[in-house]
Amino acid sequence: MPKRSEEQKELLEELRELAEFMREYELTELEVEHTEYGRNVRMRRGGPEVVPLTAAVPQPAAAAPGPAAEQRPEPTPTTQEALEVITAPMVGTFYRSPRPGDPPFVEIGSRVQPGDVLCIIEAMKLMNHIEAEFPAEIVEILVENATMVEYGTPLFRVRRLS
Repeated sequence: MPKRSEEQKELLEELRELAEFMREYELTELEVEHTEYGRNVRMRRGGPEVVPLTAAVPQPAAAAPGPAAEQRPEPTPTTQEALEVITAPMVGTFYRSPRPGDPPFVEIGSRVQPGDVLCIIEAMKLMNHIEAEFPAEIVEILVENATMVEYGTPLFRVRRLS
């Protein structure tokens, strides 16, 4: 058997760590892409990542906004409307933008297509892009930037588009 170089040994160790991570979190898909900025890793768990909501979403009573209140357009669901929730596929830190100071990937009212990046979840120092799986409009962002999330944490409430 030929000797392995240090680079090969490091790669094998990294692959072992990723395989263990996949087993631990029951992930079924792993995609690694090397770019000029580093590495993008996409992981997927076996089950669906969206949960349909069949009932209308109740809206809290509107309070008078204070001077520091964030101005967000209020969603206006009807009783016939079915919204869906996109959940975290892994444990990590939720980020709305690619870097501090950059604009968020999506805002309330943004329309996304399959493959569009919604957010990043940092896990084990890897930045995992969470992408839209279907055409949708962002109705509500359920997590604050730089917040720890767990598998299944609701991230976005969306309206599926045709």
